[in-house]
Amino acid sequence: DQLKAHQAEDGNLLDTTQVLWGSGMSYGHSHGNANLPTLYAGGKKLGVKHGKHIDFNLPKIGKYNVAEANEHYKICGRPVDDKARLSNLLLTILQRCGVKTEKFQDSTGVLSEVVA
Repeated sequence: DQLKAHQAEDGNLLDTTQVLWGSGMSYGHSHGNANLPTLYAGGKKLGVKHGKHIDFNLPKIGKYNVAEANEHYKICGRPVDDKARLSNLLLTILQRCGVKTEKFQDSTGVLSEVVA
């Protein structure tokens, strides 16, 4: 309610706010830093697509095999899909903030799956 009540230059603060929440590890035992559980939300003025769960790796691997002890290393050590990089999401967020950049660290592009 407070974000909605506060008026910013181009609308209320709720419509222009972005939130990123997640973990730096997908599998703590091996400190895997790929396939991270991440939540991204943003105001409607930023063009963020809402109400979706996106798993970039699943279409490439078919299914998750949790029965085999070492199967998690295939998806937790490196992205299976090149789009599955946190740097791609961070690049997308930067551009939504108005930062004029085409690259952020090892990013390969913005995520059209999360923004219009």
